[in-house]
Amino acid sequence: MRSLININMYANNFPKKRYNHTLKFLKTYINTEESILDLGVENPLSEILKTEGFDVCNTKGEDLDFSTSLLESKPSDVTTAFEIFEHLVSPFTVLKSIQSKKLVASIPVSYTHLTLPTNREV
Repeated sequence: MRSLININMYANNFPKKRYNHTLKFLKTYINTEESILDLGVENPLSEILKTEGFDVCNTKGEDLDFSTSLLESKPSDVTTAFEIFEHLVSPFTVLKSIQSKKLVASIPVSYTHLTLPTNREV
């Protein structure tokens, strides 16, 4: 039985335009024969991808700052991370642990103005 997702997650602001752009991008660069590990719990976008024929498996809400063992043990052709990295203390640790040959990721535009320290500044 398919798990139920919280469809009220975007009750007043469903990001239809963003989802359409993402779907178009994935259809251009990812074959539906490729398996996708989507970082983050099942969500409306992952459901849309499944209905479009993509083989998507989501993480279950594990705290990836504490353990990346799932990423190291779950084989997939593609890893997606849509608006996930900005929630992590150390996204670099997660990036190093990804075993897929392809990574498709996004962060919200509002985060692009941040100036993060480099190794030289820490």
